[in-house]
Amino acid sequence: PFGNAEQLHRSALISDREVLLAAKTGDVEVICRYLQSAQNINRQILWNGQTISPLHLASMVGNISIVEIFIRQQVDVDIQSGSGISPLHFASEAGHQKIVELLVKAQADVNIKDEIYCSAPLWVAAQNGHLSVVKELIKSFANVDSQEQKTGCSPLYSSSQNGHLHVVNALIKAKADVNLERCSGASPLYIACENGYYQIVKSLINARANTNLQESVNGSTPLYIAAQNGHHQIVDLLINSKIEVNLQTKRGFSPLCIAAQKGHPQVVSSLIKAEADVNQQEIRGGSPLLIASQNGHHKVVALLINAKADVNLQQVTGESPLFLAAQNGHLQVTLELIKAQSDVNLQSVDGCTPIFIASRQGHLRIVDSLIDAQADVNLQEVRGFSSLYVSAENGHLEVVNSLIKAQADVNLQENDGYTPLYVASQNGHDQVVKSLIRANANVNLLEKANGSSPLHIATQGGHLGIVNTLIRAGAEINIQEKVEGSTPLYIASQNGYHQIVDSLLKARADIKIQTYNGFSPLHVASKNNHQRVVDLLLKAQSEVNKEMVRDEQGQRCGVHELAFSAASSDQTLSQNLHSALTESGFVESRAKLQMAAADVLQDVLRKRLNNDDIFVVGSFSEGWGNNLQCLDGRTDIQSDIDVMTLLSGRLHHPLGFCQCDDATIVKQAYENGHINAPASNPALPSYGTALRPALDQVDAARLCCYPTIAPLQQQRISKSHIPKLVLSSLQDDVSSNYFSPCHVVNAASPGQGGYELRVSTSFLEKRMLRSLTTLQGQLFVTLKYLVKKVICHTDGFNLQGVKPYHVKTITFRMVEETPPEQWKPDNLVILVRRALQMLHDSAESNCKPDNAHGRIMEHFFLSDTALYLKGVNRNESEQILSRIKSTT
Repeated sequence: PFGNAEQLHRSALISDREVLLAAKTGDVEVICRYLQSAQNINRQILWNGQTISPLHLASMVGNISIVEIFIRQQVDVDIQSGSGISPLHFASEAGHQKIVELLVKAQADVNIKDEIYCSAPLWVAAQNGHLSVVKELIKSFANVDSQEQKTGCSPLYSSSQNGHLHVVNALIKAKADVNLERCSGASPLYIACENGYYQIVKSLINARANTNLQESVNGSTPLYIAAQNGHHQIVDLLINSKIEVNLQTKRGFSPLCIAAQKGHPQVVSSLIKAEADVNQQEIRGGSPLLIASQNGHHKVVALLINAKADVNLQQVTGESPLFLAAQNGHLQVTLELIKAQSDVNLQSVDGCTPIFIASRQGHLRIVDSLIDAQADVNLQEVRGFSSLYVSAENGHLEVVNSLIKAQADVNLQENDGYTPLYVASQNGHDQVVKSLIRANANVNLLEKANGSSPLHIATQGGHLGIVNTLIRAGAEINIQEKVEGSTPLYIASQNGYHQIVDSLLKARADIKIQTYNGFSPLHVASKNNHQRVVDLLLKAQSEVNKEMVRDEQGQRCGVHELAFSAASSDQTLSQNLHSALTESGFVESRAKLQMAAADVLQDVLRKRLNNDDIFVVGSFSEGWGNNLQCLDGRTDIQSDIDVMTLLSGRLHHPLGFCQCDDATIVKQAYENGHINAPASNPALPSYGTALRPALDQVDAARLCCYPTIAPLQQQRISKSHIPKLVLSSLQDDVSSNYFSPCHVVNAASPGQGGYELRVSTSFLEKRMLRSLTTLQGQLFVTLKYLVKKVICHTDGFNLQGVKPYHVKTITFRMVEETPPEQWKPDNLVILVRRALQMLHDSAESNCKPDNAHGRIMEHFFLSDTALYLKGVNRNESEQILSRIKSTT
């Protein structure tokens, strides 16, 4: 039947592509020749990225004659493609009813499932709405409830989802389970309601589908999802089926709640007629009326009010429907609620009223409506803020004027003493300030914490127009803040606001008044290089000598000259130094802010680089370590940020200290703070600019444990003045290997480069520096300045070798050896001298001929470990130590 010998020979030349093309186009001759010569008629061929047989392709495109030929040749009708799809799948998906019929008659498995979704042919046909195929498969006893594995959808669910009414009816007639849920718990009725297929919903209800079945993710019912999407006809249909109208989701939302939220008045009306609970609250306490009011659905609000919804029902945080309508600027809803006798003074948990929130948001028409409804304009929330205060704070001039007209108290102070005038002056709202002053606001009421006035805060913000307005209104010009003693003139001089200084001087501000630290306006203007202010103050006959602010070259002198020019004793020097450092920001609070910034930077680096073994260490992280460019708090460009990466891999074990049980580990000899191990990867520096700090990238390796930590030994603890809490934290750091892992870095003792790794105590140093008080930090800053800018600088004594690490060690010794009562501002210079004496004594004790490597002092943390001069050769060390001794 397949031709002669010549045809047989020609068949050998048929390629795979030709065979598949023939199956697709219906070329019977080519297919016959292929079947005559093929050794395996079920062989599959790669086609458009998937492996299929010719029968697959013919079934897919609907070539009946080709399918019939393959069936007569007894090809495997259940053969599955590379993804597990059978010919019956392809035919069912494409809607080729005749081919489905042929395959079924050839005993094709009607319930066969593909390997990806585990879906049967009936599911595919139902999903695509091929009614004739569905009927053919049902007739052939296909499982009408076979679920697709990935989502759990049944044929009935899929056809309901896609709106195939006739398929749905055919499946119902075939006794498909109308309540069979997909994996999320959604039923066929649920999805039909969600998508708005009215007739399908009707068919499913008639088939006795469970109308109250809740899906498992949110607990939504068919009625809920229909109400959410505004399908009012379906809602009516469900209601007529005697559904439970008040079933709530897991969040407590009822169908009425969600319809109110989405603004579907027809749905809301139907639910109300069905006696839905108009006061049913979701888990946060929101009622349908509150939710509709929040979203501005005035038609829904009117329906709920007419249904006797409680207009004052509050959610758990105390907000009422009127509050939320006022907050969001929904005027029509606000008017509806006021008309329905809503309590206009009902307060939330934190004391806020509807008029308060409307005033804060600047909703003028709502504020006016609430005023007309007799809202109390002076009710304060828990922090003492009034409606007038928050409207003034945010610059809502028209709201401020309405509240003033309604007799709002213009001098009502919040809990910390701030008034509407104060906060308006602070935020630069000129016109609001003028309105409040016209309403007789007291221009001299002071806030409680610092005793500052509206004039103080307006000056601080540089608001010239407001300053002039306050001066004309009789603001007290020379009033001093109670914490620092600053006057408005001092603040303006400090910030360089020359126009404000001019206004204050014209108003007869006293230029002689000093802060409690003894600084005058001229002093602070000179310090901050505000020349125009200095000129104005000098012109006003300041008692400050002009020579104090200009040197021989006509340039302004440095702040340290001003600060110490009149000093005549250690106590005076100490006070001046402490004041200057404090003014420059060298205080514990600023240090803690820098520490927090370092911690945030560390978190950012870890998340950006997806590596929890990155640590920000060194001076930036420790809070006090910035180099001083001058005594103004600015950071020297030479200061850097140290970023350490703890490398994964080998764990080092120091001989004599390692307690690890593993017998296979190799322990490294430990001596003088170093272990014997090869090293070849030093720190990688990148230099900073005026806008970007320098960066040192350091690699470190883990060490299984710390060697002996000297300050934690009992003989040291018994005499130590380090706070017990700090000692306890240090002990925790030593014991823990997670937050402060012990590690070694690529550094060696003199002459051992490349053969040693140094045990690092950077985390212990960070702990100590982060625990410093303001006085202790100022000692460290001063010592570091003296070492870097005086002792070692080329413009100073030019003695190389002493580094900030030596300063850090001396500071730790001072903290350990100095009793708490001696840490006083009056003693700061004495403490500095004592620390320099330590440096002197260390240099003197190590100034020996045999000290070839420049040993200068003992390591603070590591027992029997020396610190050395840095960058000094063997021939210079004794000479340098001798000069350090004489210098200090």
